[in-house]
Parts: sequence; C-alpha cells; structure tokens
Amino acid sequence: MEAQKIIDPETFSQLKDLMGADFIIELIDIYNVETGELIEHLRQSLANQDAAAFGRQAHSIKSSSASLGALAFSQKARELEMLGKANNLASAGEKLDHLAADFLLVKRHLEELKNEP
Repeated sequence: MEAQKIIDPETFSQLKDLMGADFIIELIDIYNVETGELIEHLRQSLANQDAAAFGRQAHSIKSSSASLGALAFSQKARELEMLGKANNLASAGEKLDHLAADFLLVKRHLEELKNEP
C-alpha cells in the first residue's frame, strides 16, 4: 500500500472532528489490539476451514477499518469476507498473509496519527 493511501485523511479527520482527539486515541488503541486478534482468528478459521467464522471476522475488520479511514485495507478485508461468504477459502491463505502485512502499515500509520494535533 502506498503511504499516502494507508489512511484516508478526510475520513480520519471527519471522525476526529466528530468524536474528539482523546476518543480517537482510545479508538486507535482498541482497533490495533482487536484487529491483530481478528487476524489471528482468521488464521484459525482458515486452518479449521470454517468459512462462516472467517467471513464474520473479515467483516469486522472491514467495517472498523473503513470507519478509521483505512479504506484500501478495508477493501482487502472485504475480499476475504466475500471468500468466506462464498464458502471458498482456497485462495484465502495468500490474501490473508497480505492483509496481515498491510495491517502492520496501517497500525504504524495510526500510531503516528495519534500524536498529531
């Protein structure tokens, strides 16, 4: 993912204006923890070939990521959600690996945004 496209500045700014800077810091902390946990749950669901759980977990990542402005990341989670809904996890492993790698970029960028006025 390109650095300027990791977090959509307009989406993030609107959320920050609406919720306040203090709440955004808390929201980022929760998002970073929960998304990391959801990625691990995705791995477990994939290993168990549990497509329904896989789709639900990917949906959670998609929704929370979009609300924070991680739009490209959210779209990748949507692709995984659709695989789960289609009960087709054959290509999910590689896509999940890419999602996990991209999450590190999203997480780092959000941590940087916490420190901006």
